[in-house]
Amino acid sequence: MHRILLIVAIVLSLAAAALGYLNRNKLVTAQTSIASIQGERDAAKKAASASATELKALKEKAALAASDTEKNAAEVADLRAQVAKATSGVADIQKQVADKDATIAQQKTDMAAKDARISELESKANSAVQAPKASEDLKKQLEEKEILAASLETKLKDQDAQLASLKEREAQRRNKSMRNGLEGRILAVNPSWNFVVLNLGDRNGVVNNAEMLIKRGSQLIGKVRITSVEPSTSVADIVVNSVRSGLSVQPGDTVIYSGPNEESENKL
Repeated sequence: MHRILLIVAIVLSLAAAALGYLNRNKLVTAQTSIASIQGERDAAKKAASASATELKALKEKAALAASDTEKNAAEVADLRAQVAKATSGVADIQKQVADKDATIAQQKTDMAAKDARISELESKANSAVQAPKASEDLKKQLEEKEILAASLETKLKDQDAQLASLKEREAQRRNKSMRNGLEGRILAVNPSWNFVVLNLGDRNGVVNNAEMLIKRGSQLIGKVRITSVEPSTSVADIVVNSVRSGLSVQPGDTVIYSGPNEESENKL
């Protein structure tokens, strides 16, 4: 009987040991699984944090890009307004010239009519020898007409002088030439629309369609062509294919006029 109980006790002890071993393996496996899950969770948190940082940086870049776009749009609008103003000034001068031409033509027509009337009155005066009183009236009318004709002629001369002055100003504006060696700098660059703003204007002798060299120190960058002139500034297009490879036009670059377009092209 004692032997049987001993055997049973041994069997139970072995079973308990086996069960404990199995439970220990399950515990180790569970701990390993938990550690793995925690590692994955930490990695996911890091990835989420990195994504949030990247998203914030992208949002900041987008905000800066939007700000630059608005600034460029404002600059373009301002420069277009300057171009429109310059164009309007030329149109006003042309309109004044046309108005003066029309006024002079009308006054010449009036003069011709007055001359015809004077001739008619003179004819009547010559034929009114037998009517002294009527002749006297006709002479007075003739004198009045002559005074009116003289006044109209004076006005016509004044209009001719004004027209000549306007035409001379327009010719000077069109024929004005720039001084060789005229130098300035670039205030702003708009690469999207391929134009620049210069610190030179009409007061410096800048004229439309003139080409100027762009330099940075002693290095030649390219060329620009004047498209609009204001009193102290001007707008110029960057000449296509004139900018050297690997370079770009920047604010602060120097612009120099070195003669007509042909000379500038030969130097490039």
